[in-house]
Amino acid sequence: MKSKLPKVNFLGVIAGILALVSILLPWWGITATGFGSTTSSMWGFFGGPSRNPDINNSSGFSSTIVTYSPIILALVLLTTALAIAGSFTARFRFLAGGLVTSIAAVVGYAELISYALSNNCQGAAACITSPTGSESAFGLTLTWGFQLGFYLFLAATILVVIGLVFHQTLTHREARAEASPKK
Repeated sequence: MKSKLPKVNFLGVIAGILALVSILLPWWGITATGFGSTTSSMWGFFGGPSRNPDINNSSGFSSTIVTYSPIILALVLLTTALAIAGSFTARFRFLAGGLVTSIAAVVGYAELISYALSNNCQGAAACITSPTGSESAFGLTLTWGFQLGFYLFLAATILVVIGLVFHQTLTHREARAEASPKK
């Protein structure tokens, strides 16, 4: 009795869906907590807060992110397309391309945040200097860092890696089964 292996790499499909969902969520943000209230400013791919009193020169910070985030968005959408398309073919080149664009998006976004923060700090005495962190003073706590969208996309990147390993193994088994002579 022969069992036929599935022709769809479900890990690549799930990675593509996670990547697509991640663009709807914020990727970086700041939360200020203190004196019984909480306020936050979050940035995603579809704009962001135009003004945030917790960041010096926030309009410059926001404009830097808004200006360059379409490049990251294009990489995320390309990752989505390659991961899903690569899941339906025996070649792993599409999934490998999805992995490359995914890594480029993760590294690119982290660099974008670092660049925006460093530009924001020019000439300022007190400013945020790292992409993640926390600071407390006089009962007010500022926490900043990557948000759910970024981490969801990071999970999609990991799934693409696992999907590549699974995809290669699946393809190798099918090729070996076809090459063996029938008795």
